[in-house]
Amino acid sequence: MIFPFEIFFPNTPGGNANFYKINRSVVSDGDYLKILGLVGSYRKLGNTEVLVREALMSAKEMGAEIEMLRLTDLNIKPCKGCMACVFKNSDCKIEDDANFFFSKLFEADGIILGSPIYIFGPAGIVKMIIDRFLQISTKSQKLANKAGAIIAVGGAPGAEGTIMPGLASFFMFLGIPIVDQMLVYSHGPGEILLHEDAVEKANQIGRELVEALQNDQAKTKYIENSSVCPICHQNFLVLRNGVLECGLCHIKASPKIKNGKLILEFGKTMLKKGEEIQEEIAEHIENLSETGAKYLKLKDEIDKRKEKYKNFTIKEANPQSVDKGN
Repeated sequence: MIFPFEIFFPNTPGGNANFYKINRSVVSDGDYLKILGLVGSYRKLGNTEVLVREALMSAKEMGAEIEMLRLTDLNIKPCKGCMACVFKNSDCKIEDDANFFFSKLFEADGIILGSPIYIFGPAGIVKMIIDRFLQISTKSQKLANKAGAIIAVGGAPGAEGTIMPGLASFFMFLGIPIVDQMLVYSHGPGEILLHEDAVEKANQIGRELVEALQNDQAKTKYIENSSVCPICHQNFLVLRNGVLECGLCHIKASPKIKNGKLILEFGKTMLKKGEEIQEEIAEHIENLSETGAKYLKLKDEIDKRKEKYKNFTIKEANPQSVDKGN
């Protein structure tokens, strides 16, 4: 039997609390907030882009400086996993548009990430960029005091898959709080414009993002109240060693059945975990750095054991090996 989700915070005021704090003063005259819209779709003026544009237009009405970047216009190559950026704290040697993208990310105060659903998840270009985040993991000071929002568009309900946690991971790894998010459905390019509630929601996202950045204390309450995890606001739950927890934040939940519904209780001790997430990410990066020295000590033994596989002949398939004459 499938139960609808509800969420309950015992003795916890404020509802879905976002424990990332944005320490930013109200914008002064002549100092504009910069909102960057990222579009992860090839379709120009398709459903994803028009909703991101609507959010940006709303942000501009709030006095923000806006800019849009189509991720599909970028030449982004896969991470090679060389780990030089972590082990040696050196710049990435891959020659592509990643540094341009990161420069835009660093300049922005607020980021709106939009993507269509492609095969149960975000568009591939979004994941390609996320895979390159290690190279800026040591530049956390350039990512401070930012806020983000998510816009996802699918064709029809039922094929969401990992779209929302996939897009949330973009912000979670960078320690950027998610102020608001939306998931809507429409088939034809631009057809979403016929759904006024979706357009209004995108407009709201632009307003809320700017307001969150302008607020001296920032918003500590997530805009929507329908999400499950109180930290990343996703319903990406996993069962790990008999304990139910968020697949992104690892916040543990106590499930209960009440009136035929599954109630997830997050106590105060679990909510405090949200304050430690960014520290855990930094610790993870630091541990990765330490593995470099460890690897160098073990390299000779590792190379010796690799010989077994190096000397075993396997026919490797690649485009260059195809005999085009046949």
